[in-house]
Amino acid sequence: MGFSTSGSMAVLFVGVLIAISTAYPMMSTANERVQTAVDDRGDRGLSQRNSDIDLGNVTYNATTDTLVVRVNNTGSRTLSVADTDVLVDGAYRQGYATSVDGDGSRTIWVPGETLRIEVSTSTRPDRVKVVTEFGIAETETDI
Repeated sequence: MGFSTSGSMAVLFVGVLIAISTAYPMMSTANERVQTAVDDRGDRGLSQRNSDIDLGNVTYNATTDTLVVRVNNTGSRTLSVADTDVLVDGAYRQGYATSVDGDGSRTIWVPGETLRIEVSTSTRPDRVKVVTEFGIAETETDI
């Protein structure tokens, strides 16, 4: 092996080191992102398993055109009032009044408490569905 062979091997070795030093941080960051996503998925799954609701009472008042839905938090996880959605006859509703155990200023809904949702609707609905932030849903068809 002459000097030119040794020199070219040294250049190749330096090139490989530069390539590895560039690729390693990128691969490390990608691996960290994947691991964070896997951990987040596990946390969401645990939250979903610990969440449960029960539609306690659904009534429609034709005089005031008001649908009142009472939902009990029967799980072991605190739920967000703002992230709880209502569908009336398959249509997403918003702008409805809520209260937790009579307090309209509450933003969370702890286990054992009842969320009262008051929706304005001009006709008696056939179906009401309540969905929590973790995708737990209950449907009532006997209104």
